[in-house]
Amino acid sequence: MDDDGSPSTPGTPDSPDRCATCGTSLDPGSWHPTVGYTDSDGRYRIVRFCSNACHDEWRSARDAGDS
Repeated sequence: MDDDGSPSTPGTPDSPDRCATCGTSLDPGSWHPTVGYTDSDGRYRIVRFCSNACHDEWRSARDAGDS
């Protein structure tokens, strides 16, 4: 997670073709856990994950940053 509370994303943060947690390439034809949120600058972001485990890790890190 970046200092501003947004997830650290390998590559570009607007690249939903990679897992937001580990950077694994995602098959665009397959279902993947996806989250939409508003970042600290007021921009809406969509992040995708290769697995529920990566989603849970991202969510835990994001929730910890909100404390």
